[in-house]
Order: sequence, then structure tokens, then C-alpha cells
Amino acid sequence: MALNFSIVDRFVSEYGEVMHDRTLLRHDRYDILVSLRQTLWEALRDAERFEAELHRMLDSIDGAKDFDVLRKYHATSVEGVKIYFEEEQTVADVHDLFRIVRDRLTSRVLTLVEEEMAASGFGRPPSDYCWIGLGSEGRDEQTFRTDQDNMLVYEGRGAGSGDGPCSPERYYEEFSNRVMERLSTVGFEKCKGGTMPSNEKWRGSVEDWKERIEKTLQGSELLELLDLIIMTDARVMHGDRRLFDAVLERFFALLKENRHIMKEITEAAVAMPTALGFFGKFRLETEGDHKGMFNLKVLGWSPLIMSVRALALAEGLYETNTLKRIKRLREMNVVKKETASDLIEAYLLFARFRIMSQIGQEGGDGQNYIDPARLAGEESGKLRKAMKTVEAFQKYLHEVVLFGEPL
Repeated sequence: MALNFSIVDRFVSEYGEVMHDRTLLRHDRYDILVSLRQTLWEALRDAERFEAELHRMLDSIDGAKDFDVLRKYHATSVEGVKIYFEEEQTVADVHDLFRIVRDRLTSRVLTLVEEEMAASGFGRPPSDYCWIGLGSEGRDEQTFRTDQDNMLVYEGRGAGSGDGPCSPERYYEEFSNRVMERLSTVGFEKCKGGTMPSNEKWRGSVEDWKERIEKTLQGSELLELLDLIIMTDARVMHGDRRLFDAVLERFFALLKENRHIMKEITEAAVAMPTALGFFGKFRLETEGDHKGMFNLKVLGWSPLIMSVRALALAEGLYETNTLKRIKRLREMNVVKKETASDLIEAYLLFARFRIMSQIGQEGGDGQNYIDPARLAGEESGKLRKAMKTVEAFQKYLHEVVLFGEPL
């Protein structure tokens, strides 16, 4: 039974009229309330059963001794979230459940690789470190398909702590390569763009990261603009949080001072097209495997994510989750209540379509494509409205952030 307020809505719909009948006797009122109690009890019982199953799975993950077992737990968890979504139809819970399960899987992989490294003669980690999620993992917006978008920050340069056989640089190079392979075994696809600590650009000491960021913002090419944008969505998943806090503090202080970079981030968000073309028609692929479709991730979801992020950064708001960014912008009175509501509805709609597409397909790039011809008229209308919401917000971003002219 779904754990949402539709239970109350249905109750009011069924009993609303009779509830206002002043001729009801006490035993009639009692029977009605008993019916509500029974419905609520069943929903709460189902919810408690689900939470118990979730905690048993997390305990199993913590106790797993090899990566194949973790892969099985990952697959079982994905199936469980699928069943939950089909029952509840709640995007926010999908994000939250995947964060809980995949953070725990990642932590277990890291712990097992530490043990593997020690057994291979590398010793224990020579310094403290933290493993950081980027992209949808960092924003707490994961869905059924996930890949490795991570960075690594560790303490110290050069010599290790004295009780290990190699320096932090050498240790974490090997460590990152092994973690990449083990995460792949567990079901986390390797990032096609190379945003993984196995790539030297995405690992380093606290000092390394501060230096990279500072030199990049001063005009060098150690990191690209996209790399900086990716880092604004970073979230610590495992390890010593204070290490990354030190990097973030320096990063955002420099970012706030660098109006040029902030302008580039905003311009990049504003320039992203949506799927709407002339006269409100969808812009569709004209050839190839996806002819007659459009990419919802590229032409809807991403422009929304990028635009909300750009405004949040411009306002000095360093929240990472898109829905929380929107709510905080509303609380700060940066956007109107109606705008915030429309943005949230657009996000949830895009995410729901992506989730449903992922459930309906085994894999591949086709999971992000929508065929408008297969949509019901109401669904098509909602998508158009959501696209218009994104375009209106991009216009607002362009005029307010780039030119400082309120609408």
C-alpha cells in the first residue's frame, strides 16, 4: 500500500460528504474513523516492513567479503527500488534510496580495496582521504543507471605518515585504479568522460586541489570550465570530510571573486536549448536510431539543472541538490513562489520520464530518448509546459545575472 497522502485524499473523497452530516450517530462516526485507522495502519505496517528490509540489505553490504556479492546486492537493491517506485511513484524517494544504498556499496568497496592493498604490500592508507561523488551522485539525484563520477582528496604530499611503504601519491594512484575496477565489478559503469580518480586530474592532496583551482581561476588550463562546474555538485561519500571542506572553502571563495568564471557558467546554462522548436513543436532527431525522438536529458533535464545551479552559485548558495537549491532560492526570495513551484514540477516530470524509460529499457543511450508520438495528449502537454518553464527561467537568468536587470 502506497505511503503517501493520497490515503487521506481518498478518505476525504469517500467520506467527505457524510463527515458533514450532523445527523450521524456516534457509532457511525466511530465506524468511519475505524476504517481510516485500519487503512493508515496497513500503510504504516508496509512502510515499516520496507525500512526493515532496507536495513537488512545495508547490514549485508557492510558484511560482504567480495565484490561479486556486492554486485548481487546492488542488483537486488535496484530491483527493490524499482518495485518501490512502481508502487509509490515518488522521484524524491528514488534519489534518496539510491544515495543510501550506493553510498554504502561504495564505502564497502573502498574498505575492501584498502584491505586488498595491504595484502599486496602497499600497507594501510598513508594518510586520511575522502571519496567524493560528482554529477548526479553528488547532487543526490541518482536513478536506475549510474556511472562513476568521483574525485579523491587526501592529506599530505611527498612522504607518507611514516608507517607505510610508499608515499600518498603512489598509494592513491594504485588505490584509485583498483577502486575503479572494483566499482565496475559491483555495477557502477566507468565514466566515459574519465571523471574518476584513476585519472590524475581527479585525485590529489588538499594542497594539490587548492593549487589547481587557484591557477585555473587565474587563467591557466589545469582544469576546464566544465571541471569547475562539475565540482560545484560535489558531495563527500566516504572518509574525512574536513579534507574536502578545506578545498571547498577555498574554491567557493575564489569563485565568488571571479566574475568572469561566474559569467561563463551562467552563459553556458542560458545557451542550452530545450526540446521546444518553432510554434511549440518538439525538435526531433531526423535520422539514426532515434529518428522522431528527442533526448530528454540533453534538451530538458540538463538545461534545468545547469540553470538552477548557475543562479544558486550567483547568489552564494552552495547547496548541491537541485530541488533543495530551488527551495532555498525561494526562501531567499530570489525567485517567486510560482516560479519555484513550476521548476520543481518540471524537474519531477523530467526525472519521472527518465526513470520510467530506464525501467522500460535494458540499457544504452536510448534510455534518455522520448518518442512524442507515443505520449498521451496530457503527457505531451505537461512536457511542453515544463520546457517553457525552463526557457522562461533561462531568460530570467540571462537578464538578472548577466545584466542585473530584474524582470
